[in-house]
Formats: sequence, C-alpha cells, structure tokens
Amino acid sequence: MASRVFLHIGLPKSGTTFLQTTMWANRPQLRRQGVLYPGHERLDHFQAFQQVRGARQQDGHAGAWDDLVAELRGWDGVGLVSHEFFCMSTAEQARRVVEDLQPAEVHVVLTVRAYCLQFPALWQEALKMSYDGGFDQFVDEAFAGKRRGAWGWASQDVPAILATWSGVVPADRIHVVTVPPPGSPRDLLWKRWVETLDLDDREFDLEVSYPNESLGAAQAALLRQVKPYLSGPLEDGPTRHRWVRRYFGHEVLVPQKGSRFYPGEQYVGELRRRAEETVAAITRGGFPVAGDLADLTIDCPSTDGPHPDRVTDEEMVQVAARAIEQMIRDMRAMTLDRNKWRDRARSGGAGGRLPRLRRAARRVRPGRSDS
Repeated sequence: MASRVFLHIGLPKSGTTFLQTTMWANRPQLRRQGVLYPGHERLDHFQAFQQVRGARQQDGHAGAWDDLVAELRGWDGVGLVSHEFFCMSTAEQARRVVEDLQPAEVHVVLTVRAYCLQFPALWQEALKMSYDGGFDQFVDEAFAGKRRGAWGWASQDVPAILATWSGVVPADRIHVVTVPPPGSPRDLLWKRWVETLDLDDREFDLEVSYPNESLGAAQAALLRQVKPYLSGPLEDGPTRHRWVRRYFGHEVLVPQKGSRFYPGEQYVGELRRRAEETVAAITRGGFPVAGDLADLTIDCPSTDGPHPDRVTDEEMVQVAARAIEQMIRDMRAMTLDRNKWRDRARSGGAGGRLPRLRRAARRVRPGRSDS
C-alpha cells in the first residue's frame, strides 16, 4: 500500500483543471519521484467520487473508486487522488474514503480562491450544464442556500468543508493552497502545489496543461440565450457536457476573449464577510498553508464593468456572428478530414480494411478527441 496518499478535494473552479491536466500529462515524471496518479484516464477520479457518493456511474466505470484504491494498494510510494467534487462529501463519505485508503497516511489538500473570482466561474459552469438563470439571480440563490450540488454554496463553504474533513484527518495533514490573484505568474499555483506535495518541480512540463478558462460577459449572455433551444440528444448530461460545455463553450466562445465580469457592488460586503470567515477558519484550525491567505480577501477588480445580465442585443449579435464563423470553419475542417479518410478508403482496395476506414471516416468530429 502507498505510504501516503494526497487527496485533492477541490474546491471547484480553484485551478483544478490546470493542476489535474498537468499531473496527468506528467505521470511518468511523477512516478520517477515516487508518486502514483492512478487510473486509465482523468475521468476515473470523477467516477470514483460518484461511487463514493452512491451516484450513477458511466458504462465501463463501475467500481472506479475500488479500482483506484486497488492501484494504490499495489504501489510502494506516495499516491494522489484528485477531484474537486470530493469537497462535497458528507462526514460518513469522508470517513469511508479515509478508511479505504488506510493504512496509508492520508493528507487532504484544498485549493481555495477569492470568492469575487469564484462566483462568476461557478455561474458559468452551471450555465453550461443545466442552469438557466442570470448571474445576479445565481449569486442571490447561492447566498440564500438555494443552490445545491457542485455549483452551489456547498462546494464553496470552506469552514464547513474543513470541519467535515478535520473530523477524520488530523489538522496538520489538511493542507490549504491559495490560488494566486490575477496578474500573478502562470506557474505560481503549480509551485505552491508541488511545495505541498514535496516534489521537485524542475522536470515537469507545464506547457502540456490547459486551464478551464472563463467566458466573457457577452459570450456567457449568448450561451444563456441558446440554452432554451437545446433539445433531443443535447438534453442528455454527457452529450451536453461534450458539445455545449466543451465544444460551444470552450472551443467556440472562450477563444473570443470577452470582457471579464464580477459580482456587483451590492454583493461586496457579503463576499468580504464570507472571505474573512474562511480565513478565520483556516487560521483557527492551524492548517498548513501554501500561499498567502490575503489572496482570499482581495476586492473585486471591478464592480461596475461589463455584466452578463445587461448585455445588449447588438453585443450578442456580434458574438453570435463570430461563433457562427468559427463553427463554419470547424465544419469545413471536419469535411476535409472525412473526405481524406474516404479517399484513403477508396485507394485501399476491397476487403476488410475498406469498411473499417469508412467507419472511421464517419466518426470524425471537430474539436478535441476526448469526447
């Protein structure tokens, strides 16, 4: 069994995609330093959480948590499990996770970011999936405790999350990593991360990672207008995740580099109060911190700038026109790829190879291949 296991539990929207993609791409380097990041694909860590909470798992992923634990039991070194939804574990689920990982020494890692940056990111994730309300409505519902699940207050309530996990793991093994504010060096979060895991960061390649970038105000407003028209297969969760969130959101709209937005002036006082409660809970608990707790209490860069609830029709038309142009180019690229496969199939002669190539041609899709 691994001697130690670091369990990265989130928070959602706290640099988790950047950290996870960097670690996954650098798994050989991690192994050379005695660290196992288990699984056949990154999705296995999400499916592991699904098993822990008793939720439905995708086909081919049943028993994902058991599989990760089995890999860790066969490893003589340090283990690493990472998914941001583990922060929503109940006390019973947290205890089960720790007990399953024993006799390894379990360390919990919590990445935390300023709330004024979190709420715009949370709303966008909710919007890409199933939420239809505006940004102000979302913040109001989150503050009132009406937003449940991954994109609600439960996934951001740091004092409550720390209380849950400190019931099963000693405080000196619960590590807090603060996310640097805007304008910081790109690799600063990674440096804080490897400091926590006691790794030598000199051999890791950060260029292979990709962050989960945010939409601009007008781009988010357009996505919200598109949502009511989604029907048929696009209402299915995994399909919506691939095509609405990943393709339309991340591959079409994010590259437009729209204007960032933040909670309005009416929320500044409540955001600061909750940030100060978070800092107090971390300080009071005596948890090790990598970074600066002042990162969590920064003021919103702007409270009177662009706002997705007040985007004009003209602004949305401009965003839509650019999106359509991008999608036309994607369709052209898809068609060229398909034709290339067909030409290869025709020149390949008869027999088993030709039907296989034809099937491959029909499977060609735009965007990244990890559908």
